Amino acid sequence: MARSREFKPETVLDAALDLFWRKGYKACSMADVVKSSGVARYGLYQTFKDKDQLYCATLHRYKERLRERFIKPFCSQPLDYKSLVQHFDLMLEQLEQREHQGCFAHQAAIERAGQDQNVNDIVNSIFEESKKVYRLIIRNAIADGEVRDMPIEDLVIYLMGIQRALIAMTKQNCALEERRDYVRCSLALLKTADD
Repeated sequence: MARSREFKPETVLDAALDLFWRKGYKACSMADVVKSSGVARYGLYQTFKDKDQLYCATLHRYKERLRERFIKPFCSQPLDYKSLVQHFDLMLEQLEQREHQGCFAHQAAIERAGQDQNVNDIVNSIFEESKKVYRLIIRNAIADGEVRDMPIEDLVIYLMGIQRALIAMTKQNCALEERRDYVRCSLALLKTADD
């Protein structure tokens, strides 16, 4: 198949994201990306320079996808305890339907963040987007008396922990019902005693 020198960067990023997510950073080569995307090696290197820059670009692409699929829909409704439940229901559904298990940002944090400051910065910015929304929800839910009055940052860390545990459970092939029960019980612990 002839390789194209002219291409849309998004096409390569989507192909590379799929490969890095499936195979991991180490097992994925630039030759794999060339083969998967149909883009000439010359064009690939001219645009992305090397594997590290391509990997960082795929993380930015993933961040855009998360913003569209999770953050925007989440913020288009009242941010309260009910929206938190809906958010985790959507997360369960998305994890169940995806070809890839888990979260690419979490995978990158484990695989590359300790070795590459650029990856670390991008991963942290992805996590920070979730934390910002969680802060708003917790603040509103505490004000409404729906959630225990505890330090907001502690509760944000708790929610991030639920997110990470849910991703780990998905990767371990835990039954969907078990994951649902885990989320339901974890969120119930946030509720005020009189709810």
